[in-house]
Amino acid sequence: MALFIVGGPMFFINGEAVLNGEAVECDGSLMRPGQWCARVGDESRSYDEEKKAEARGELVGYAGAGLVTLGIVVFIGNGIATRRGNR
Repeated sequence: MALFIVGGPMFFINGEAVLNGEAVECDGSLMRPGQWCARVGDESRSYDEEKKAEARGELVGYAGAGLVTLGIVVFIGNGIATRRGNR
């Protein structure tokens, strides 16, 4: 159960970075090399800094998907083991 609780949010919070591919966005707008991303109440980031941040988010998103998958496998395996033990 803990794998779902941790892995699910890891994937869904970073889902945009996972689904975005190589695109770099700033508040939903596509960025190009040389541009800066300025957000209200946050520091400005260059295209390269934003790309690195999205790469980290993508990695965390894939790790979350892996944890959820592992949780499913453990859940199914536990169910099979329990069922075999009741025979």
